[in-house]
Amino acid sequence: MAEMKSKLQDFYKRLDSRKSTYFLAYSVIFAILAIGVFSFYFFTRKTFIWEVDGWEQHYKSLIYYSQYLRDFFKNIFINHQFVIPQWDFAIGEGSDVIGTFHYYVIGDPFTFFCFLLPAKYMYIFYEAMILLRIYLSGIAFSMLCFYTGHKKRYVLPGAVAYAFCYWAIYNAVRHPFFLNPLLYYPLLILGVEKIIREKKMWLFTITVAVAAMSNFYFFYMLVFTTIIYVIVRFIFCYGKNVKMWGKGILRLAVSSVTGLCMAAIVFLPVLHVFLSDSRFNTPNKMGLVYPFSYYAKLPGLFIVEGDNFWTCMGFAVPVLLAVLLMFKSRRKYTMLKTYFIISAVMICIPFFGQAMNGFSYMCNRWIYSFALLCAYILVCMMPRLITLERKEIRFIGIALTIYFVVCMCVKYSRNGKLISAVTIGVILLIGLSIKNVNEYNRCMMVTVAVMLAALANGIWKNASFGENYAAQCISVKMAQEDVFGSEKELISKDAEDTDFIRYSGSGLSYNMNCITGISSSNLYWTLTNPYVSKFRYDCAIRLDTLLPHKYTGYDDRSSLIALSSASKYLVSKTGGLVPYGFAYESENDDYVMYNNDNALPLGFTYDKAVNKNEWEGLSAVDKQKAMLQAVVIDRSGKDTREALPDRVSVKDLSYDSQIKDYTMNYDAKEVQCTDNTFAVTKAGARVTFNFTGSGAGETYFNINGLDYEGAAQFQLYFGKKKFDPLDLYSKSDWKELSHNEKKKIFKNFIYWTQSTSSVKLGITTDTGVTKSMNYFTSDYSYYSNQHDFSVNMGYSEENVTSVTVTFQKI
Repeated sequence: MAEMKSKLQDFYKRLDSRKSTYFLAYSVIFAILAIGVFSFYFFTRKTFIWEVDGWEQHYKSLIYYSQYLRDFFKNIFINHQFVIPQWDFAIGEGSDVIGTFHYYVIGDPFTFFCFLLPAKYMYIFYEAMILLRIYLSGIAFSMLCFYTGHKKRYVLPGAVAYAFCYWAIYNAVRHPFFLNPLLYYPLLILGVEKIIREKKMWLFTITVAVAAMSNFYFFYMLVFTTIIYVIVRFIFCYGKNVKMWGKGILRLAVSSVTGLCMAAIVFLPVLHVFLSDSRFNTPNKMGLVYPFSYYAKLPGLFIVEGDNFWTCMGFAVPVLLAVLLMFKSRRKYTMLKTYFIISAVMICIPFFGQAMNGFSYMCNRWIYSFALLCAYILVCMMPRLITLERKEIRFIGIALTIYFVVCMCVKYSRNGKLISAVTIGVILLIGLSIKNVNEYNRCMMVTVAVMLAALANGIWKNASFGENYAAQCISVKMAQEDVFGSEKELISKDAEDTDFIRYSGSGLSYNMNCITGISSSNLYWTLTNPYVSKFRYDCAIRLDTLLPHKYTGYDDRSSLIALSSASKYLVSKTGGLVPYGFAYESENDDYVMYNNDNALPLGFTYDKAVNKNEWEGLSAVDKQKAMLQAVVIDRSGKDTREALPDRVSVKDLSYDSQIKDYTMNYDAKEVQCTDNTFAVTKAGARVTFNFTGSGAGETYFNINGLDYEGAAQFQLYFGKKKFDPLDLYSKSDWKELSHNEKKKIFKNFIYWTQSTSSVKLGITTDTGVTKSMNYFTSDYSYYSNQHDFSVNMGYSEENVTSVTVTFQKI
């Protein structure tokens, strides 16, 4: 044991003299932590593919891209044709290839060689590239620290802390390309330093080009975080020297523009798609503060796993000790303190999260830059941290105790994860306070503490006794056998006999069609055609998912399905409606397929045209009826008039929809109705709308001008009159509650545990058809600004005479 310890010390001493020794040490530590952090995936035969976005978007886009590249190289080397497909009907109902897949794979250097593996084993490549991204981020951090003059034995714990911060652990599984900025940001900062110190622009230029080509979304954030760094750096470096400011800005500008020009072939088309996307053009509410629960979680989130508005910190506990020591040092590390304070302010104020997110919803996905800063602070403070004086030990010990007590007093920071992290910090502090321990052993102590803290965060996140995140990923068996799903089994037989086929349905696997190569109304990608969203908005199609850009079809509407040229309809055996005009054709273990007797071809003509402004004034049901009779246009130029058929008024078209008068039944103790406003005082309350049926046909439940203002139970006792018009919850009722009941209700109110940004409605007919829909307020992250809905309750031969709406929230 003594001999091994001696060899380990000798090896550690060689870190500063040889880069190869450093990289060997880093690689060994990385391998140990990668196995430890992700061990529960290996033990349970799970992949790194998250069952939601990982499976539905990232993995399927990678498989699509692999086939896309194979076809590209086949055209070059076998067919001797240079062909770059730019459009594919298999992306939903048809979409731009680069605009859709750039966000995930196209342009990302880590996905390029995916064409070397078949779809069955693509999960191996997927996982390998995740680990490679994390590994290289630590290397990039190390190169930055080496350049700025830090000793390698001090850099090692910082590199490990950076590579295994919670942003990396969390996104390794959730969104793999979110790891890319961990690599690009230290390279950008290193590039800035090279421009300042050596006037060399090549590294910054190349990094800008690669980052811009990889992902526009994160490139946007990288630009702003780099600008903040440059401004502060120039202030401390050049002061009021205008000439030096001008030269520095000019070099950075030239380098940036050159990098953008190198990436323009991908960057410009994607920029156009990004700016026109409906998600980023919908106005979002500008919040002044986050919910109280957000601030309650922040203290603990600094050193343990967890996220809130994407504030993924989870830094190793030695980072906290280094930050405390930095602020203990007066008149030193001023620039680092400035960066830290700026970052802290940005974390606390929602405006910065929205600005960094393209002025969309509140989201701190720029937090990777804070991870770089905190890891760099650890490197800078290492010489002081391993030579602590007694008064510094006392200060850090008291500060750590206060931090622990505060976290234990706050509900959302009080957990076992924090106890384990603080315990590691206390043990490290005790170890560093022991005399007669040489510098190399102290450096090893800090490195081991970083490893233990990273390992603890990984275990708490992935283990079955923690958050059990590994259980949310698909198995190796599913990745190998269910890549194409059972949809292809039914659809592909018909697809072989026709030049074009499109299908729709219910319970379908999202984006499976891009792998099968068959067009479908099912779509779930981040960047989508804004006209698709606008059309669905105009037709008041219900939102049956938590993401407005997650399209599942046309709500079983036979007219819209026919207009979409869908000839097949798949219904999951777990349940679903069969639209009017579809007849049984075949089935397998998962789906029943129906054929559309009224299917239209991909291209068809009209002999009438109506003005779009008139068409927009129709009800949602009449709009689809009008589209069956006339083309809707919004252009009136001479050439257009000559090419189009005769215009008619929407009044000249025929409609057979009937608007029914209704009466309502509800329990007045649970729901009160005043001026078309329902005040719901009990979750699960119901309102039944009774009307006279019209026999066979489709029944639509229409809601116009829907809005929602949620309330916590506490507000019923002490809130506004509108939440409880009949005073069913009074202050005297509050006094009769037990202390524990009052405490629970008040905590739910103060911590905003019940979301008021969305509400789900259950809708059921007296014939047994049930559907649900979501409504989002302006507080919702993916607010769609939709207030009108027309819910298709299906075609029925029976007489539908009532619809019951269930309110799931107060």
